[in-house]
Amino acid sequence: MKVKKIAALAVGAAVAGATLGLASAQPQVPEIPKDFFVKDGEPNVKIVVGSEGAAMDVVSAADIAAAIGSLLYTEKEVKVSDVSVVVRKDITYDPDDIPVFNNFYPNKNQVFIVGQDSLKDVEAWWNGSAFSANYTASVWNGGTYSGTYSLELENVANYGKYDLTGELTLKGITLEEIANNEVNFKDIEDFKDMTVKINSAVLNITLAVYNWTKTVKAKDPITGVTTTKVKWTLSNVQPGAGYSISDTISKGVGEGVTLKVFDKEFPIIFVGKAISKNAIVDAADSFVYGTYHGTDFYDQGQEVEFDGYKVEILDIDIQRNKALLKITSPSGDETTDTISKDGKVHVYFGGGIAIQLLDTFVGVAGTNTVQLKVYTNLKTMKSGKEFMPGWKAEFAIDANNKVIKWFALVNEDPLEGKEIKLFDTYTIDYSGTVKTKEVGKIEYAVLKAYIYIDPIEREYKDITLTKGDEIEDTEYYIGDINVEFKPKETYIPKKLTEPITVLDTEIMEQGLENVDSNLILVGGPVVNKVAAALADDLGVPKTYDEWKEKFGTGAESAQIIYKEKCGKIGGYGVLLVAGTDREGTRAAAEALLEYISKL
Repeated sequence: MKVKKIAALAVGAAVAGATLGLASAQPQVPEIPKDFFVKDGEPNVKIVVGSEGAAMDVVSAADIAAAIGSLLYTEKEVKVSDVSVVVRKDITYDPDDIPVFNNFYPNKNQVFIVGQDSLKDVEAWWNGSAFSANYTASVWNGGTYSGTYSLELENVANYGKYDLTGELTLKGITLEEIANNEVNFKDIEDFKDMTVKINSAVLNITLAVYNWTKTVKAKDPITGVTTTKVKWTLSNVQPGAGYSISDTISKGVGEGVTLKVFDKEFPIIFVGKAISKNAIVDAADSFVYGTYHGTDFYDQGQEVEFDGYKVEILDIDIQRNKALLKITSPSGDETTDTISKDGKVHVYFGGGIAIQLLDTFVGVAGTNTVQLKVYTNLKTMKSGKEFMPGWKAEFAIDANNKVIKWFALVNEDPLEGKEIKLFDTYTIDYSGTVKTKEVGKIEYAVLKAYIYIDPIEREYKDITLTKGDEIEDTEYYIGDINVEFKPKETYIPKKLTEPITVLDTEIMEQGLENVDSNLILVGGPVVNKVAAALADDLGVPKTYDEWKEKFGTGAESAQIIYKEKCGKIGGYGVLLVAGTDREGTRAAAEALLEYISKL
């Protein structure tokens, strides 16, 4: 019973012991081999604490037990089985770049001699001449690209369960230094870097969603039987070649639906409407968005709150279907108004709150009751209005179906810079590469230039492969996987499966000659019977006065005495951790803890 009690104390006291500060002075710890404490990953020692010792001795014994537990591990060679490798594939959509000029493989009319020829005389984009490196005729006459550049941007908008793709169209792409004649046509180095200017950038998002289908035929290589399979996908744009519209899933964004474009959300309240003074009016180029609070019933005298706006039902006229309301804004401004069951939405505080009277009647309890429809935070979005700095929104409304058909972002001012960022998705930049070669005293040069349109962030797909697997889209396969670890051995922690802290009375009862492990004695001969029995072998005094006289008191009296082999306990080693008093024993224990931590 006492053994279990001490073992429990050893576990519980470890935390308490950790809170006790280190003594100001510690005794010197003799050199003690690691296998005195542990051997082959198992404890090789028992910690003996006096049955009549101080509580602090029990704490010290528990700390020592915990420290020894941290040394328990086995050393094993690392072996590997069922190894796989992860191949990362770049699946980022990278739009085609726009070729500007390339005479890396020049004909005789395209050779440029550095310091002698003028680039104006070279058949190139800046003078509209034909050249055959990339296309048959230049589209860069005067430094402006005469074509239209289009690319798709995925996930730029959504509503409901539909993620939408937008088509970005760029027009009037200009290289400013050429257009403004700021380059030295005899210095090809001037063509390495240029400022890009885009006069027109439009991101158009079709809001109608279609079911696109494509019929695919496949012939079985063994049976020769041809099968037909119909592939389908829901999208607002054609998902690929061969797809055609099978059905219209959604004609656009209607009332009660939230449209999100980039990070802006528009909970649509009215399509083809706008806020004008204190009313909702028809407007073919606008929609109203905000928060809809639904319809509900309210009794005369009742006050309700919507997003900080308070509405009090002052009076209800059942006969004429009217209600007198007092509306108070969050800032405390008040207005009183009589509204009728006329189908109109009454707007207050510039759209902060809007109310429609649906019905009036006498309730079951005999109270006058109204049915109201309430909106808050209403705003008008008008086609052509600024969407975000530098961009305006344009859209079209289908009045018959009361939906927004498409939504577009249009640049308000030309986009210009050494590097242009588009919606934090793509960067547009000019890059010119010049190569020169000397032949005799003449230096020749060629130029390759592009407008690069690159994604800002890359998208990757991770594929896990094992031995024998083929790497996707290549002719390579995994032949073998070589794994090398450093270090080649690892340490597996082990746990104490039985207590290593025991009472001195247990050891004495079983007999010193029956000891089967090394011993750590916590506490001196005065409080520890085993220490008293081995005092002569350890060369320490047996009484308190003798200890005090020889070692003093307090932390200064701490002693750590190690005997490699002790005949009285069958040749096992013994380590005494003690002091004249409990403070001395604690100081000795702390010194030993520090020593063990460095093993």
